[in-house]
Amino acid sequence: GQYREALKLIRESNPLPLVCGRVCPRFCETKCRRNLVDEPVAINTLKRFVADYDQNNGDPDIPKPKPATGHKVAIVGGGPAGLSAAYYLALKGHEVTIFEANPELGGMLRYGIPEYRLSKAVLDKEIAVIANLCRQIRCNVSLGKDFTIKSLKTTGYDAIFIALGAQANQRMKIKGEDLPGVLSGIGFLKDTACGKKVTLGEKVAVIGGGNTAIDAARTALRLGAGEVTIVYRRSR
Repeated sequence: GQYREALKLIRESNPLPLVCGRVCPRFCETKCRRNLVDEPVAINTLKRFVADYDQNNGDPDIPKPKPATGHKVAIVGGGPAGLSAAYYLALKGHEVTIFEANPELGGMLRYGIPEYRLSKAVLDKEIAVIANLCRQIRCNVSLGKDFTIKSLKTTGYDAIFIALGAQANQRMKIKGEDLPGVLSGIGFLKDTACGKKVTLGEKVAVIGGGNTAIDAARTALRLGAGEVTIVYRRSR
């Protein structure tokens, strides 16, 4: 019954247990030593349970930061890496500001994972815990356009953490990929997450077989595509 104590222990190395409990691929469970006896410890499900318990039973347990150090830290990027850095730096007593180019924090958690896999309401709860520890959150501002590394240094930041992520689409470098109707997987998922109208034909082909491809295929079906085919170079 020490659920909040368990969550405190989890957060020592993972500030996003609500999210990870839902979307983590659980690679560690395949290597769990318990497999030698019967089955692996369901660590993913256990983390989700205690994180959900904390949210649904009274006020969430918000960690208390150490006394203020007087140091200012700028976090450039509000995705998982930036949010994690902000969480641990704020707990050490540093004054943290997050700079994010998108309208909301979350990065690929918000704009790359569909709603049916990760509820935005759940994501917002997790982000709120971290945001409450920060001095300021600045969205819709881009590095190189609205501010620079130099400007951050001249405005008094003692340290700058760059967490821009890896959200660029991977091009196939084949003939025809710039034709009308050819969409990038990540761009397609982001447009859908942002509520933009995406026009698809009756028949959709998805090239690839990873997480992005499967999410794109399932999203296309939800948007009304009549037939979706996954084209993949491997046998499974």
